[in-house]
Amino acid sequence: MTDADEIDVERLARDVPARFGKRTVDMAPASVLAYDATSWQDAIVFVLAGEIELECSSGERRRFREGDILCLAPFPLRLLRNVGTGPARLLAIWRTG
Repeated sequence: MTDADEIDVERLARDVPARFGKRTVDMAPASVLAYDATSWQDAIVFVLAGEIELECSSGERRRFREGDILCLAPFPLRLLRNVGTGPARLLAIWRTG
């Protein structure tokens, strides 16, 4: 990917068009967020800061860090956990209507 191809996530966070919804989730170090599939349905999730771990209902875990882009919907998730020493911030954007 070239610099011209990179997503300007800061601009995206500021200037989301009206036809899209957006939510920012801040997670303190060592905090855990129970996964609710309806809250993340159809969302593209950007890891803006920190490092998170996704835990599936099977117990399998995967880590993601700042700069990663996710879609949580296809996974049988149980929870999201901030595994870093600092705060984690997620930006979720989805189409409305």
